[in-house]
Amino acid sequence: MLTTLLLTNAFVLSSYAGCIVNPNQTNPADDTTKFIFADSVVHSATLIAVGDNLYDWYMLEAGKTGNTFNFDHNYDNIKPYVALGDLRVINQETPLGGDNGYQASDVELKDVKPENRWGSYHGYAKFNSPDAVGHAVVNAGFNIVTMATNHIFDHGMLAVQKSAEFWETNYPDIPVIGIHKDASSVDTVIIVEKNNIKFALLNYTYGVNEDGQMLSCPYATDILNEEKIRRDVAKAKQMADFVIVFPHWGTEYLLETDAMQKKYAQIFLDCEVDVVIGSHPHIVEPMEWIEKDNGHRMLVYYSLGNFISMFKNYQCQLEGMAFLKFEKDGDKKSITEGSIIPLVNHWKYDLKIYGFRNNFTVYALKDYTETIAKTHGCLHYKGGAGFSAAYMRQLANEIWGGFIKEGY
Repeated sequence: MLTTLLLTNAFVLSSYAGCIVNPNQTNPADDTTKFIFADSVVHSATLIAVGDNLYDWYMLEAGKTGNTFNFDHNYDNIKPYVALGDLRVINQETPLGGDNGYQASDVELKDVKPENRWGSYHGYAKFNSPDAVGHAVVNAGFNIVTMATNHIFDHGMLAVQKSAEFWETNYPDIPVIGIHKDASSVDTVIIVEKNNIKFALLNYTYGVNEDGQMLSCPYATDILNEEKIRRDVAKAKQMADFVIVFPHWGTEYLLETDAMQKKYAQIFLDCEVDVVIGSHPHIVEPMEWIEKDNGHRMLVYYSLGNFISMFKNYQCQLEGMAFLKFEKDGDKKSITEGSIIPLVNHWKYDLKIYGFRNNFTVYALKDYTETIAKTHGCLHYKGGAGFSAAYMRQLANEIWGGFIKEGY
């Protein structure tokens, strides 16, 4: 959980608005010095991040009992790995827009039986998830949420406002990056402090699906824009030890980077961002260190893939958890580890239930056996024909190679 500290004048830089948050410690010893030398004190902190938390129609059905939803069990297998990070980031792909009487389109409802239409809560193509999704995310251990995605405006500005209010009301200590319920916070850069290390967190999406509706409130979510990026990063670097950007970008179902990702990666590098962690393509993509002429290095995770989803494509089942360790020794700051923990999105097939798909969860690849893999529901679909635990390991090695965290 995170505690928001009041912003003082010392943190206001020209037109800048900032927000500083500090993770609470369940064990006070966690805040103590990690290493002590004769002349210096070294502080360290870890960060994990995962991809798209993407709740579709059948996932909603699987989490519904009577008139209530609960998705906590979806995260049971991954909780120990989430706990590896001091800072634990998840990309909440879908808005938590509340049940406000939104109407679904014929396209959305063509395969949905009348008894399974849940008012405002929708899957593809215009997503809107129940508050229970947010509660499950927190119960799984995540303490930072990014929400600048192409689906954030699927149900208009009201759903954006409802999403922001959900976090403010229920979990005020958890920073939510990338969305704004009004124009007052549009220039805010959120700074998270852990073990005396300050992190600036920025989140942008390439655009929104309902871009016409967003014209009336362009502040609703942060869009990839070079001018804004340069302005935000410049402010962030005055406040933080490390700057981390979470872009929602890339080409869906492409295992490689595209021209837009390369373009913005160079902009981030020119601004001297430290880490870039991407989402959106629904599939994993490579990671690499890139270096500026002056020697500044930046680690880029182009796509972590999905996190929770119901995709049938066998390659979409592989996903990643970014793992980073940061150290600060006086004025010397460094990333001492930048690796990835391969994960597998898993769900089962059951002819006796609506939609056939249920039991959605995530495993670390190291725990994923062929016995478990043989129960994956994607094997019942043409797109999942190539799926196996062995193939997941092969693909992980092809995409990430030496970046895979030792032992995982």
